[in-house]
Amino acid sequence: MRPSRTLTWILALATILVAPVPAQEGIKNLVDPDTVALLLETPEKERFVPGEMIVKLKAGTAREDAMPSLAGALGDVGMQPQEALTSGGEIIFQIPPTIAGAMSRANLESQTMAAVAAMQADPNVEYAQPNFILGIARTPNDPGYPIQWHYFNNGSGAGLSPGGIGLPDAWDTTIGSRSVVVAVIDTGILPAHADIAGSGNLVAGYDMISNTFIANDGDGRDPDPTDPGDAVAAGECGPGSGPSPSSWHGTHVAGTVGVGATDNAAGIAGVNWEVSVQAVRVLGKCGGTTADINDAIRWAAGLAVPGVPANATPAKVINMSLGGGGSCASSPSQQAAINDAVAAGSTVVVAAGNSASDAANFRPASCNGVITVAASDFRGHLSSRYSNFGATIEILAPGGDVQRDDNGDGRPDGVLSMVQGGYAFYNGTSMAAPHVAGAAALLLANDASLTPAQILSNIQSTALPRTAAQCPQPCGAGLLQVSFPPPVTVAIALSPSEIDLWNNQSETLTATVTSGGSPLPGVTVNFASADTSIVTVSPATAVTNASGQAQTTVSSGANDGDTTVTATVATASASVPASVPTATFWGVLIAMAVALLLMRKRLAGLAR
Repeated sequence: MRPSRTLTWILALATILVAPVPAQEGIKNLVDPDTVALLLETPEKERFVPGEMIVKLKAGTAREDAMPSLAGALGDVGMQPQEALTSGGEIIFQIPPTIAGAMSRANLESQTMAAVAAMQADPNVEYAQPNFILGIARTPNDPGYPIQWHYFNNGSGAGLSPGGIGLPDAWDTTIGSRSVVVAVIDTGILPAHADIAGSGNLVAGYDMISNTFIANDGDGRDPDPTDPGDAVAAGECGPGSGPSPSSWHGTHVAGTVGVGATDNAAGIAGVNWEVSVQAVRVLGKCGGTTADINDAIRWAAGLAVPGVPANATPAKVINMSLGGGGSCASSPSQQAAINDAVAAGSTVVVAAGNSASDAANFRPASCNGVITVAASDFRGHLSSRYSNFGATIEILAPGGDVQRDDNGDGRPDGVLSMVQGGYAFYNGTSMAAPHVAGAAALLLANDASLTPAQILSNIQSTALPRTAAQCPQPCGAGLLQVSFPPPVTVAIALSPSEIDLWNNQSETLTATVTSGGSPLPGVTVNFASADTSIVTVSPATAVTNASGQAQTTVSSGANDGDTTVTATVATASASVPASVPTATFWGVLIAMAVALLLMRKRLAGLAR
């Protein structure tokens, strides 16, 4: 039975190349000798082990003599020398794993470079350097990757693409993380696809389609988001509607995000090599309904949906390569669902639409709080044959054009990804959106604290600007380039720099926390004494004020002696020496006082 025509249909936004790319067997022969040379001989950017450096002392300088100077130069960095020397007599300095594990990669790299600079300036040091990593260029060995032009570093020449988004450079920083969940709200997934089965990048999703005709799988909502196909016969979606084959659209989109196994010498690559893709099925025969899609948005974000079990792995990124005519203002329920998801911390990425029109007249492209993505071709130009455009566009990303072959490789310039039975070149803003969703996942893998607003800011600030010839209609901030924010050094300083207490005395210790040289308010500082029998601290935690300062009181304990007091934030720590004079010291003072008193009495007697 056909569904009621009062339902709102929302269709997947893609144009499909009728002749698919040969299946995996055909892709295997694409890696020719020239490509192999390119993979192995392309220079790569410098990489190093975060938290490690190599230091060589000058000839004749003893290690034990140099260490006080080196420790002073390192200051609060927290690097410790390893006992064993290298074959060249160098010392390996390392930030202890217990401290490094609590630091972001960006801050760890920043601290490493700060330590290298400090060591290079020390007069005892012959040279100091990071512990560099060498290897082939960070490109995957999937045989389909050489024709995934949309991933290449941007530029002209061998191994580059004017429409590429710079993934080889980005992969030098991170290949993703399975702790980042990306929900693909679409037609579902083909979990048995050869490039998906066993990849580890697919987590449990949900079939949110409530209408059995649309679902095409014999039932309504259930925990199985497997795509049974969305093929329709002529007239099945309404009078005059034409026939169409199954699109396998959700799998193609998820493949771009990275649901498959990348760098496994088979199939294709994804934007993320490691990620958790969550298929949420809302599109079936003839499309999908706004009500189902709204429930899917909230469920993906970890919010409650009546009658549906809670999402055990809420998504930090939601991709919706779908849309329909009409502005978002005419669908306040969809805007409300998006608002709820963003408030829950999810970044929502949507396709602009394929009508070569102003995206302001389409939803969810015109909704507030989303990242609306227009499509570009191999040249890095707006795919003006089909892509929507306008002021509501945030960013331009590769959507391809199967009617062009600008790189002259004999293949259509579509976006290559997975479908039933193998792989296919598709084009559309549906293909552009998952490039942005995948980029957001890489950003979160590098820094899990990023908010949706910060992700949008990064994506737009690092985009390649487009000229009027490249974008004859407004296409957002420019062409997507996956790039990470520069590292920001978090530092902590203590005042006073040394604490000397008498018995039953106290002193205030002030910690000042800065980020990039500016005060960092609202940060929790943990204070601790290495020996609480000598000195105690209270409170043990304090939050920095608008000046980046937090305070604790250091008090003498039951025993005399020397110890240290340490202040720690998530990515930095600092210590000061603290001491309480010993009993012997007090005895000397008393003896001196008695001696002075006796001398005064004797002098007084002589004066008489």
